[in-house]
This record gives sequence, structure tokens and C-alpha cells, in this order.
Amino acid sequence: MKQTYSIYYPGGNTTALVNRLILDPILKRIINDKIMAKNPKVEQVGFIDPNSYCLKMAGGEFCGNATRCAAFFYLKGQSGKIKIQVSGVAKKLLAGISTDKTVWAQIPFSPNPVIQKLGYTVINLEGITQVITAQKPGKQKTKRILKKLNLLTTVPAAGVMFIRKEKGQLKLDPFVWVRDIKTFFNETACASGTAAVGFYLARKLNRAADFSILQPSKQILNVSVQFKPLLVKISGQVKIIKKNLSITL
Repeated sequence: MKQTYSIYYPGGNTTALVNRLILDPILKRIINDKIMAKNPKVEQVGFIDPNSYCLKMAGGEFCGNATRCAAFFYLKGQSGKIKIQVSGVAKKLLAGISTDKTVWAQIPFSPNPVIQKLGYTVINLEGITQVITAQKPGKQKTKRILKKLNLLTTVPAAGVMFIRKEKGQLKLDPFVWVRDIKTFFNETACASGTAAVGFYLARKLNRAADFSILQPSKQILNVSVQFKPLLVKISGQVKIIKKNLSITL
């Protein structure tokens, strides 16, 4: 059985989208592993329904950059707006492409999303939890933090967002663990983590705010935060790297 997929670059965080909606978790993991083995730069795999606005990630988590890639797919790279059902999230999310070709997506936050725990700021999104710290980044340090906060097994995905400011520019170094498929990446960009950082900073300012955050890919992701009601959107460029590739199961 062949599965076709395309590879997208949403400002880093290279993403493969399979052109078939698959729900079986074992089959999703097999496909995920095969695609990643064949394409070492791919950091995540999602499955899209060609007939409706629906995206399911291989690990059942929420992924902001994959949501943006799916919006690019559904809108065929043209400006517009859709509502999309995404894994890990109860309600459909807004996503779209602006007239300047920027691709954006709403980021789903849990009710009362901020928790202070063991000296860390924990931001609970639907489908993924992000920890924000100004410590020096590291993969083993990330594992220790997630273990300490009991986030390795209790949520679909969890990350540690190491933030710093250099010469007036906010910079992010994201490390993300996905529980069910056991992937652990120092991601080249992270949309949900960027959104969590933007929310954290806007909350400190106690007002709506926009931020531009530099990713490890050297690309910028923008986050817009509004309160009452809470609406957080992430935006940036998306391009297709390769189309209609295939693997055989």
C-alpha cells in the first residue's frame, strides 16, 4: 500500500503532510517513522483529509506549524480563511492566508492556562504544554525539566521554550517531546511555543501585544495576543519543499 505526502517548510520545523486521514495510532506511527527515516530533516508528520478541513498529527498532539501548513494546502497558497479541526483540540480553529501571503493560525489555549510550578512557568495549550524559561538551553536539561514537572507521560506533547533577548531581538530555542510516538526534537521553529511565549509576555504587560520571535532557523514567527476574549494567532511564511512523494507500507 502506497501513501503519498508532501513536505512543507513553515519557517523552520519541516513538516510532512500525508494526503490521507488516518486515525489508527499504530499505523500513524509506522508511517511517521518511515517518512522520518527517509527524510531526516522532517520534524513532524500530519495526516490531512482531502475532503474536509481536518488535520491529525502522528502523535495526536496539537501542532501550530502543521496547522499552518494544512491551511496552505487547503487554500492552495491563495489568500482566504478556513476553520480546521486539529488533533488535540476540541473546537475548530481559524487559519488562513493573508493578502501578503503570510500563513496564520489560531492557537488553542486551555482555560486558566498559566501555572507556576517548582519555579517554572507552565503554559497549558490544548494538545501540548509548554514550559518557559530563561535558562541556557539543552536537550538533557529539557528532559530533566519535563520529568520534574511530570510532563513526559501526562500530556500528548510537551516542550521547553528557552528564551533570551539579544540586541533587542527575542530569540527562542525550542525542545519538544511527543509522548505517543516518542519523538524528541530541538526544533528549528515552534509555533505553539512561540504563541506560549507571546502570551506569557503580553500577560506580564497586562495588555494586548504583538511580538516577532526569531527561531533557530533564522526565520521570524509573529504572534498576536488579544484578551477578553483570548485570541492568540501565529503567523509566518510557508513554502512547499517537495510534492507528491510516496512510501510503501
